[in-house]
Amino acid sequence: MTPEEICAHETRLISQADRQRYFDDGGIVVPGVVGGQWLQRCRNAVARLKRQSESLTQSDKVFDLEPGHRPDNPRLRRVSSPCDQDAVFWELLTDGPLGDLAMDLLGPDVKFYQAKLNFKSPKGGTEVRWHQDHPFFPHTNHAVLTMGVYLEDCTLDHGPLEIIPGSHKGEIFNHYDSGGVWRGEISAADSSRIDDSSAKVFDGAAGSVTIHNYRTVHGSKPNRSDGARPLLLYVLSAADALPYTFQPLQSAYEQAVVRGRPASHAHHEPGRFRLPPDWSGGYGSIFASQQKEAG
Repeated sequence: MTPEEICAHETRLISQADRQRYFDDGGIVVPGVVGGQWLQRCRNAVARLKRQSESLTQSDKVFDLEPGHRPDNPRLRRVSSPCDQDAVFWELLTDGPLGDLAMDLLGPDVKFYQAKLNFKSPKGGTEVRWHQDHPFFPHTNHAVLTMGVYLEDCTLDHGPLEIIPGSHKGEIFNHYDSGGVWRGEISAADSSRIDDSSAKVFDGAAGSVTIHNYRTVHGSKPNRSDGARPLLLYVLSAADALPYTFQPLQSAYEQAVVRGRPASHAHHEPGRFRLPPDWSGGYGSIFASQQKEAG
């Protein structure tokens, strides 16, 4: 759907001004979306997943581990497809407020693409350098966004999401290095053209939800605090936006309709962009790509 088509529908959870800010800036943060009971259930599920990861010695298809991870010093970076690991994460999307929030920004028909549960360990948890999501999973149109649920308070010291406002209206940058290797970040040649002095920082209390369009340039600094920063991420699209490439994070819920009805037509926007690598063999994480870790 186009922004004009989406704005023709009444909002449910945010104001029209907030919706317009999303379309102008390419991202917003909405406080107080997820309430106490949902937060506690998600935190309990996160604790269970972290316990499962402690005995691992290397990353697998579900758990992505920082170098140096040990059972006595666990450094979990990501849980892939958390909705398939614990039902509460899918229930939060479909039965909680997030589906209605997605309707405000994607239109009445919303579907699921993928989910991730990212962590930043205390005292130096990995930064995420400037990148866009479009190069990872291009779709036929740009009604694609990522929602990030802060499961704990996220202050400036925790390394919250940052966006470059308005960057979703510009070019889609190269995310390969000069040797043609995928790095999952904007190339050094292009990053010098990004005005990071304009960055907006989306810190927030537990239950806040960050939202950014998949063309928006975004990243986050390392976690310098004494506490972990768990961030639950959902990638959603308008029903008429179809992915061009293979889904790297396999899920039983891929393309499931979250709100409304399936699309009867695909909406295509013009453009030319470089495709990501062939993800059919699997995918580790943006952390591993940016840190140039083997495998």
